[in-house]
Amino acid sequence: MFRFFLLLMLFWASFIFSQNVEGNVILKDKKPVAYAEIILKKNQLKFSAISDEKGHFKIQLKEKGNYSLEVFNDGELILSDEIDVDGDVNRNLEIPNSDLQKAKISEHKIEGVLVMGKKKIIERKVDRLIFNVENSVASQGLDAVEALAKTPMLRTTDKSISIAGKSGVAVMVNDRLLNISGDELINYLKNLRSDDIQKIEVITTPPAKYEAQGKSGLINIVLKKNTSFGWNVSLQSSLKNLYWNVPSVSTRYGATVNYQGKKISASASYTDGNFYWRMKGYEYSSGNNSFWNTDSYFFNNLRNKSTDWKLEYKLSDKSTIGGSYTYFFANPLETVKNSSSIKDESGERRFTSDAVALNHRNNHYATLFYDLKIDSLGSKLSISGNLISNNANADDFYNTQTDQLVSTYINPINQYRIYSGQVDLEKNFKKFKTESGLKFTKIKNDSYFNFYDLNDGIQTMNSTQSNNFFYDENNYSAYVSGNYELSEKWSVKAGLRYEFTELTGISPNENLTTKNHYGKFFPTAYIGYKPNDNNAFSINYSKRINRPSFRDLNPFKYISSAFEYSSGNPYLRPSFTDNVEFSYVLKNNFTITAFHNYSKNDWDRLQRIDNGMKYTIIFNFYNQNQTGVSLSYNYTKLSWLEANVFLNAYYVTSKTFVDDAIQMPGSYGSDFNVDNTFFLNKSKTISFMLGAWGNIPYKEGNTSFKGIASVYSGLKLNLMDKKLMLNFLMNDVLNTEREKGTEFYKDFGTQYYFKGISRNLSLSLTYKFGNNDVKGATKQLKFDDQNRAR
Repeated sequence: MFRFFLLLMLFWASFIFSQNVEGNVILKDKKPVAYAEIILKKNQLKFSAISDEKGHFKIQLKEKGNYSLEVFNDGELILSDEIDVDGDVNRNLEIPNSDLQKAKISEHKIEGVLVMGKKKIIERKVDRLIFNVENSVASQGLDAVEALAKTPMLRTTDKSISIAGKSGVAVMVNDRLLNISGDELINYLKNLRSDDIQKIEVITTPPAKYEAQGKSGLINIVLKKNTSFGWNVSLQSSLKNLYWNVPSVSTRYGATVNYQGKKISASASYTDGNFYWRMKGYEYSSGNNSFWNTDSYFFNNLRNKSTDWKLEYKLSDKSTIGGSYTYFFANPLETVKNSSSIKDESGERRFTSDAVALNHRNNHYATLFYDLKIDSLGSKLSISGNLISNNANADDFYNTQTDQLVSTYINPINQYRIYSGQVDLEKNFKKFKTESGLKFTKIKNDSYFNFYDLNDGIQTMNSTQSNNFFYDENNYSAYVSGNYELSEKWSVKAGLRYEFTELTGISPNENLTTKNHYGKFFPTAYIGYKPNDNNAFSINYSKRINRPSFRDLNPFKYISSAFEYSSGNPYLRPSFTDNVEFSYVLKNNFTITAFHNYSKNDWDRLQRIDNGMKYTIIFNFYNQNQTGVSLSYNYTKLSWLEANVFLNAYYVTSKTFVDDAIQMPGSYGSDFNVDNTFFLNKSKTISFMLGAWGNIPYKEGNTSFKGIASVYSGLKLNLMDKKLMLNFLMNDVLNTEREKGTEFYKDFGTQYYFKGISRNLSLSLTYKFGNNDVKGATKQLKFDDQNRAR
C-alpha cells in the first residue's frame, strides 16, 4: 500500500518550477550585508527572503508581473523600489555605507533560486511568547518534537509535552487544536518537519477565543505560508534501538507531498510505524502491620498506520473553502506480568498475574471550513464543522495464580462520536480588534465491558462482572474579546467566554443514571507595555476548567487481577483554575515570568485496601496553590554556538478535603532544561547537540515526587544543499530517567517506581525534493474535546 501511495504522490507531483529572483545585498565597498530581509509584494501576495552570511538571497515566483521590493536591516527600511519580473532575474542591491536609505540597483539575467527568512528568535506579545523557529539555525532539520524541546518554557520527552508551571498542555497547528493526544500526538509531531515551521507560540493563559477546557496552556505551531507555487515531496524514515536483555528496533517511515497552485493548495501524507516499549517497576503499600507489594514488568508493541489528506480551494481573493480527512489505525499488543505479596488480618500470601491485551483502534477525523475576508484590515469570518469517529475493540486475557489458576477473558468495546460546529468572526479597526464566536459540541459514547470466565479454554459470560456505560454530553459556548492598541507602547486585551454543559451517564448494570449540568463564565485579561525594542512587559489573567473523561465517570469496576480493580466515579465534578502571570522580555532573548495559579476541586486517583482487595477510585479531593518564577535565555552571540537555557522554580501548597488522603506540607520545586548546539563548520550544516533536563523533588496533593534528570547528545548533518538531513541522537546517556514517589493515605503509604528503556539510540533520515517553499494545505482540524476521550 505504501508503494502505491508513494507512486500516486509522485504522479500528482509532476509540475514545473517558475521564474526566480536572486541577488546579493552589498555595501558600497562590496562587503556583504548579512541577514537583511528582502520582501517582494504583488497584490495580496508577499514573498520574503533573508540574505545569508555572504549577502546572498533567492526567491521563487510563479507569476510574472510588477512587484514592489523592500529591504530591511534590523527592522528598518533601507531600500524601496519596484521590479518587473518576466523570467529569471538577478538584482544586486548596493547599499551606501553612509546612507542606508539610498541604494543603487544593477540588473542582469540568471537561473536558479533559493528562499531564506529571518526574524528575532524570541518575541513577547500581550498574550503569548513567540519562538521564531525559522531564525534558529539549531532548530532546522529536526522534527516538531525536537523543535519544541528548543522552545523556551517547554519540556518534551518521547511520551509527553508540557509547559513550565502547567500540569499539561494542548497543541494546535495554525490555531486549530489537534484532535489527538499521548503517543498519537507525539507520533504526529515527529512527522512534521521544523523546516516547515515559521514559529511556535507558547500561550500560558489562553484568550477567550480558545476552549476553556484544561488546566494547561496551549502551544500553537504556525507553519510557513506558501511563498511560491509548485510541489514538493518529503520522504522520512527513522530507527530507534532499544536494549533490555534482547534488542528491539522501533521503526517509522512515511512520505508527504505538497502542492500549491494559484487556487488550489493540497497535501497528502502516509506514515507507518512499529514501536516497542518496555518498562519495569513496583508499588509497595504498607501500614498497620500489613503490606501489599507488587513488582511489574510491561512490554508494548504498537503498530500503527495513518494517512492525512487536506485540500483548500480559493474561491476568490477573499474567500477560501476546504476540508481535511485523517485516518489512524493502531494495533497495540500489551503484555503485563505482576508478582505480588500480601500481608493482612488473613495472613500472608503470594500470587502472580499476567495479562495480554491485543487492541484494535480505528479513528476517523474530518473537517470542512469556509473562510471569508471581510475588509482590507484583515477582518475575517470563519465557519467550520468537525467529526470524530472512534471504534476500539480489544481482546484481553488475564491469569491470576494463587493456590489455583483463575483465568478470564475481557472484550471491551468503545465507540464514540464527537460532532461540532462553530462560527468565528474577527473584526478589525485601525487600532482596535474584536473577536467573537459560537460553538456547539455533541459527544456520544457507548462502552461495552464483556467479562468471561475461562475454564479449560471455554468462555462463560459473567454478567455480574460485565458492564455497559452510555454517555451523552452537549456543550454550548460563546465568546467575545477585544484588543486595543492604546499607543505604540501600550496595548490591552480582554475577553469573556461562557460555556454551558449538560451530561447524562447511564450504567444499566448498576441501575444508575447520573445527570448534571453547569454553566460558567471564563474571563481573560491582558496588559502589555513595550517602552522600546529592548524591553517588553505584560501581565495577564485567565480562568480554566478541567472536565473528567468518559472513563473517569464510569462507575463500573475494571478488573486487573482476582484481587485488584479500578473504578470511575459518576459523581466526579470538573475542577477550575485561575492563572495570573507577569512577564518581562529583555532584548528578545531573556525572559522572566512570575506566575500564580489556584486550582479548586482537583481530582486524581486514590488507592484503598479493604477486605483483601486493592482498588483505585478517582475523587475530587484537593485544592492547590502554586507560585513561581521562570527564566529563559537564548544565546547566539558566538557564531559556532546556539544555546537555550530554561529554569523554573515554584512553591506549591495543597489542601485535601477527604479523610483518607494525607495532605502534603508546602513544597519548593524546580525544573531546568539546557540545550546546546555547536556548529562544526562555517556553513552550519554539521552540528553537535548536547543538553540536559531535570527537576528536584516536590510535593503535590497527597504525593511526594522524587527528582529526575537526563542528558542527551547527538549529531546533525544537512547534506546535498539541505535536501538530505541525517540526525543521530542518544537519549538519556546516563540512564537516569525514571518515575519515583510516595502516595500518603490515612492508614498506609504507597511507594512506586517505574523505569522504562529511556537510554536509546535513534537515527532519522529525511530526503526532500521539489520546491521547498511549498507547504501545501495548512488548515488543521479544530476540535477541542478529543482529550476527553481517554
